[in-house]
Amino acid sequence: MAVKPKDAASLLIHRQSDGGHEVLMGRRPVKSRFMPNVFVFPGGAVDPCDARVKPATSLMSDCAKHMAVAGSKARAQTMAVAAVRETFEETGVLIGQPGNPGTVKDATWQTLASQNMSADLSALQYFARATTPADQPIRFHARFFVCDWTRVANHEQAELKQNDELLDLQWVPINNPESLPLRTITRFMLDELSTWLTEPDAWQGYPHFTQKAGQRWVQRTR
Repeated sequence: MAVKPKDAASLLIHRQSDGGHEVLMGRRPVKSRFMPNVFVFPGGAVDPCDARVKPATSLMSDCAKHMAVAGSKARAQTMAVAAVRETFEETGVLIGQPGNPGTVKDATWQTLASQNMSADLSALQYFARATTPADQPIRFHARFFVCDWTRVANHEQAELKQNDELLDLQWVPINNPESLPLRTITRFMLDELSTWLTEPDAWQGYPHFTQKAGQRWVQRTR
């Protein structure tokens, strides 16, 4: 019987440089149980505490209909909050605004509460989702959000601060990541992001990516 996938969230933070568009990525440790020693976007599993956070701003109202959350704006918001939390924990980058996240028994949200900061969900746009293939022992149903670097709190002074979950943080050229070890799903998301940023009229809609019988399977919604 296939393992039920856990909800997860990832964030693609992009910026414009002299060489073109770049996205923030890091390498998973060699001993990681899931996707070891490859470059990924910041993100991770949704935690129960994320549902109790009061964000400083709301997620765009139409996101829920594309995220396979049965139209629940609350579930959609929880996943966006998770993306903000995981990104802050793994990179030190905060997508936040002044606000009180509420009384949440979690070290990250308690830290942000002490700084009078909470999640700025208005800075996120829902982009895609992916499900780990059914034959894998560890599975996630991940929602991917995008955020422009200029929406990062204090982005002009922001410094990348890696932890032991995401190493070698760096800005990766979206169209030229060949030198990095990447999984198929990550390359797919980079290609989608490139189209979304540079050829928006050619973008075909919100994708759901997985693999069936070893073959790539993509379904889209508009």
